[in-house]
Amino acid sequence: MKARPGNMLDKGIFLAFIVVISLYCAPLARGYTFTAIDYPGAYRTHAYGINDSGQIVGYYGDGTGYHGFLYEGGDFTAIDYPGAYRTHAHGINDLGEIVGGYGDGTGDHGFLYEGGSFTVIDYPGAYLTYANGINDSGQIVGYYGDGTGYHGFLYEGGDFTAIDYPGADQTYAHGINDSGQIVGYYVDGTGDHGFLYDGGSFTAIDYPGAEQTHAYGINDSGQIVGYYRDGTGDHSFLYEGGGFTAIDYPGAEQTHAYGINDSDQIAGYFVDGTGCHGFLSWPSILYGDFGPAGLWMHDESGWSQISPSNAESMVVPLQTLR
Repeated sequence: MKARPGNMLDKGIFLAFIVVISLYCAPLARGYTFTAIDYPGAYRTHAYGINDSGQIVGYYGDGTGYHGFLYEGGDFTAIDYPGAYRTHAHGINDLGEIVGGYGDGTGDHGFLYEGGSFTVIDYPGAYLTYANGINDSGQIVGYYGDGTGYHGFLYEGGDFTAIDYPGADQTYAHGINDSGQIVGYYVDGTGDHGFLYDGGSFTAIDYPGAEQTHAYGINDSGQIVGYYRDGTGDHSFLYEGGGFTAIDYPGAEQTHAYGINDSDQIAGYFVDGTGCHGFLSWPSILYGDFGPAGLWMHDESGWSQISPSNAESMVVPLQTLR
């Protein structure tokens, strides 16, 4: 349900409905609604980045190798670096600029893809470079490998800046928002830990009780997504205001969240008995206690009744409340 822009009557009715919901209905749970994303004919699909228009990038695997993709409005567009045997798309900004990595006979390289053209991104002296995230200013983050290990980087205006968590053996940068806040993870003697890098300072991010924590995406509100591993498997998380919310695709063995946009839509992938699948998810609130008379709601299709008999299925997406 979404109010039509510019129609003040509908907006007023919608807000009134929300007030009624707030006064007379107790929230039962906060959960997430999921949509699976599978590239046609692929045996696996990974969704990674998402922008504020809802465009999603990632990669899929088929009998010919691994290929990047752009998913928009229900349609897929394959992205293949010329001559590469592997192409992964990892991040997309609101201008539609895409970053990722490809592999060919000379090694692994990062790329920027815009307007149908590729630009190679290679950290000087590195044997491997991957570009993972890009913001609307064109700042790109990723990681590179050299003789001393793996290091994160910020690429801006043709110049690289290395990003190394103090005392870490390895550092991987994955996401960047329009404020220049960067997230990723580092590896030290105690395991894998997520981090936020902001204004030259690092903050470690560890899911309580987890064996490892990886942070991958951050939006302009500072909400961070990633995944953690514990004794029960791999689970996605949302980190905001110092607190964590676990996010699991229903019935999945593993769930990994990689990207989040400013509408709180999350892209990632899950693994179940049928393989690896991409997903799009968004937060929702389930309401109950509607009373014997029920309630009415109004949207683009008109008025409809919410009664005790259908209250269990009544879900109000959080982004409509903003």
